[in-house]
Amino acid sequence: MNMKKTLLIATAVLAMFVSCKKSGPIVSKGEGFLSFEGLVLSKDDMVETKAVSAASGNYSIIVLDADENEVTRTNYAAVKAADNKLSLPAGDYTLVARSTEDEAPMAAFEQPVYGVSKSFSIAAGEVTSIGSLTCTLVQVKVTVDYSDEFKAMVTGDCKASVEVTSGYPLEYDMPLVGGIPSPDKSAGYFAVKEGTSTMVVTFSGNVEGKSVKQTKAFTGIAAKQWRQVKFVKKYDAQGNATFEIVINDMVDDETLNNMIAGNENIIGDDPDRPAGDGGILMEFDYENGCDPEFTDFTNLVFPSCDPKGAPTISLKLKATVPNGIKKFTVKIESTNDVFISAVAAAVVPNSKGEYVLDLINPTEDNEIIFQVVPFPHGSDLAGLTNVAFDLSNAQVALYSVPYVGDHNFEMTITDMKGCSKTIPVVMIVR
Repeated sequence: MNMKKTLLIATAVLAMFVSCKKSGPIVSKGEGFLSFEGLVLSKDDMVETKAVSAASGNYSIIVLDADENEVTRTNYAAVKAADNKLSLPAGDYTLVARSTEDEAPMAAFEQPVYGVSKSFSIAAGEVTSIGSLTCTLVQVKVTVDYSDEFKAMVTGDCKASVEVTSGYPLEYDMPLVGGIPSPDKSAGYFAVKEGTSTMVVTFSGNVEGKSVKQTKAFTGIAAKQWRQVKFVKKYDAQGNATFEIVINDMVDDETLNNMIAGNENIIGDDPDRPAGDGGILMEFDYENGCDPEFTDFTNLVFPSCDPKGAPTISLKLKATVPNGIKKFTVKIESTNDVFISAVAAAVVPNSKGEYVLDLINPTEDNEIIFQVVPFPHGSDLAGLTNVAFDLSNAQVALYSVPYVGDHNFEMTITDMKGCSKTIPVVMIVR
C-alpha cells in the first residue's frame, strides 16, 4: 500500500447568500445578516467508512467576536429549521463549525472531532456569506499494533502508553488471553497544539520472561494525521532479541517520511517488575514413585545398557506454580550430534541458533521431541498451578539410538504475574 493515504474528513459546506458587490468601506454601525439558506453539512469518512454521509444535526455552529468571545451558538438542525438567517452587529467575526459542542478532549479513545474556522465581516444592512468550508480532523489519530514475531516473544500482560500532551496519556492494554497476546485495537484521538507536537510511546510488560520497559519519542505530530505505532522484533549488536517501536504507516493530507527521528531509551529491566520467582518450584516426585537415586536435576545418569523393554528407572517430577502458568519453554542442548540432528528436524532454531520448545503452543513437528522426552504440553497447561512430569519413558528412546552424551533441557516457567524461574534438567547417558 502507498505510504500516503488521503484523510478527507469533509464536514461543512456553508453556502450562504452574499452581497458580492460592495462599494466603499464596511459600515461599522447597525446590523447585518449572516445567511444560512441552502446550508449543506456533510461528512466524508474516507478513512473509516470510505463513504460520504450526511452530518448529524448536533454539529455545532459557533460565532466568536473579534475578541474571541462567544456571540452565539447553534447547531445544524436548528439552522435548517430556522429561516437560515442570523442577525449580527456590524463587525469582524469567526465562525466555527465542529462535530461536537465541546472542544476536542486532550486524549480519548474513539472520539474523533472534526472542525474548521473562518473569519468573516458583517456590514450594516447587508447579507454576508463566507462561502464553502471543509471540516477536517482536529486531532491526531493513533493506533497500536504488534508484529507476529514480537507477539511470539510476549510472556505476560503488556501495555503501550501514548502521550501527546503531558499528563494526558492513553493506555493500550495487551493481556494474554489463553496464552495468546490480545492487543487493544482501539483508536486513540489526541488534541495537538498549533504547529507540531511530540508523541511519547512507552512500552512495559513481560517479554521472554523478563519485565521490561522502553520509551521512544516521535516528532512532527500534527492534526489530520493517523499515526500507526507498531512494535517489531529486532536484534541488538550481540544478537540478543529485543524490540523496536516504529511508525508503521501514516495517513495525512500530505506525504510524510516514514523514517521519523525518535529518541529511544535502551531496553532494560523494568523497575516495577515483580520481585522474586513467584514461589515456582520443581521437585522430584518421590511420593509417586520417583527413583530415590535421583537427587540432582543436573546429574540424571542413565546406564548405557539397553533394557529392551519397560523402563527400569522411574523419573518423575512435579512443578508448583502458585500464580498459575503463563508460559513454559524448554531449551534443548546436547553433546551428541545425532541427538541434536533429531532435534533440528523437529524444532526451528531461533536467531541465536537455539532450539526452544514452547510447551503451551507446540507445533506438529515438535511431536518428534515429545516421543523422545515426554514433556507435558498443550494449551491445557496455561493457568495450572501444579504439573506432574513422568519422564521415565525417555529411557527407551534414548537407548534405541546412539544417544550417549549429556542432554540438557533448560526449563523456564513464567507465571501469570510475570515472575519466572529457570530449571536446568540434564539427562546423562553413559
